[in-house]
Amino acid sequence: MTHKIPPLEDHKFDLDFLSKDSKPIAHLKKTYKIIIADDDEDIHTLTELLLKDFVFEDEGLFFIHTYSADETIRNMDRHPDAAVILLDVVMEEMDSGLKVIDYIRKVQKNRLIRIVLRTGQPGYAPEENLIRDYDINDYKLKTELTKQKMYTTLYACLRSYRDLMHIERNKSSLEELVKISGDLFKKKSLIDFLESIFIQISIFQKYTLHLMPNSKIEKNGLIFTANGIILIGIGKFKIYETHLIDEIKGLIGIEDVLHELPETNKNVIYLKKGLLFYNKGISSLRDYVYIELDKERYDKALIELLINNYALALENYQLNELLVKSHEDVIFTLTETIERHSNETSNHVKRVSVFMKLLAKHYDVPESEWDLLRISSVLHDIGKIGIPDSILKKPGKLSYQEFEIIKTHTEIGYRILGTNNHPIFEKAADIAYYHHEKFDGTGYPLGLSGTNIPLYARMMAIIDVFDALVSKRCYKEAIPIDEVFKIMRSESGKHFDPILLGLFLNEKEAIIKVLEEYVD
Repeated sequence: MTHKIPPLEDHKFDLDFLSKDSKPIAHLKKTYKIIIADDDEDIHTLTELLLKDFVFEDEGLFFIHTYSADETIRNMDRHPDAAVILLDVVMEEMDSGLKVIDYIRKVQKNRLIRIVLRTGQPGYAPEENLIRDYDINDYKLKTELTKQKMYTTLYACLRSYRDLMHIERNKSSLEELVKISGDLFKKKSLIDFLESIFIQISIFQKYTLHLMPNSKIEKNGLIFTANGIILIGIGKFKIYETHLIDEIKGLIGIEDVLHELPETNKNVIYLKKGLLFYNKGISSLRDYVYIELDKERYDKALIELLINNYALALENYQLNELLVKSHEDVIFTLTETIERHSNETSNHVKRVSVFMKLLAKHYDVPESEWDLLRISSVLHDIGKIGIPDSILKKPGKLSYQEFEIIKTHTEIGYRILGTNNHPIFEKAADIAYYHHEKFDGTGYPLGLSGTNIPLYARMMAIIDVFDALVSKRCYKEAIPIDEVFKIMRSESGKHFDPILLGLFLNEKEAIIKVLEEYVD
């Protein structure tokens, strides 16, 4: 159906610039997508002609032309970020435009696009009924198709669209921030912590209201101590790990900023090329995070909210690290004392702990368990504290009765460790109790076999025997490593879990490195 085009105002227009695929105004970097849905070619031409110089907040228009309800619906699926649709009521059918409205609002659930319904037959589609019954934003007669009317309509629609997009993006950003906050305290390392900042900070980029950002964030950042020592770096700062912050040319003078922080009462400071933040809690644990970014690309309020959460998470991480380190120091001191008392060196427990983590990495042990296992493994012989020195330090072979007594160290160790429900001690209790079980069922204290023996105890069985064979004891000399490997392989499936044993012995180079580092 065609419609009579209203007379143009007293303007002279050059129609040669128009084409099917219109181009945005050359000097404008961004454009709003405008869908013109009408079955009259002249309406398309005139609408685009009237709006050819239209600019809203330094952004132009990009026109998408459709001529039927089906074509319009297909283009709505292709361009869900369209800002405005100028929609004819009557196209291939009398209610084509109304079907498009229902699709946009009810099927697509697109509440953001502004719908301007246009008609040349107001009697068929009364304005009052359409405004009341359909979720549209404006209603225009085609007789109102003038430059002034079009500009007024587009300004109103785009302002509304802009404000709705701001609300929607702020809502989405805040929802994302809530999700992020729940994950922050799960970070297990400083590099994991730093990497996550860049993943999350991208959410809060500023971008045009209708186009998602197409540029990637460069990950350049670092964490350094109050003394200026760089702990972790990513991107171009990776090479500066363990260096001083003042060695980085672009960051020279950053320590001057640190002295000013207490006076500003802020924990987020914007620098020339990025931002700096830190936790404001315990100064003795304070670390600083520098993130390189283009400040103009981000919503400052949301970034500061995100960074404040990260500052809390950083403090939580530091306190947790301090607690773990304290536990580790106490445990290693205790076990080293016990080993020395039983005429074994303190390096035995250090080697055992490193070997356990090495084996855990090559087996199906979650990474989150590696360090817990490393620490808990050193308590495997804590039960020896309950064995008389006359037996524990005996240089010769033990009698049957003496061996029966020394076997009780597994039960003593379990009783000591089993009363504490901390993950370190729970694992240590099982390792202490079961690490003398053998894969073929001939071990003690319960004679368990195969996979009935807890995994970590099967791992310890391999490592404890290996270290005993390669080390000098009061009752024997150290055995050369190649011979030890032969002995261990001969016990595959007997004393040791064959799969775990194979994984451990395959790491010969790493094993030798540990033995060289922790020499008795």
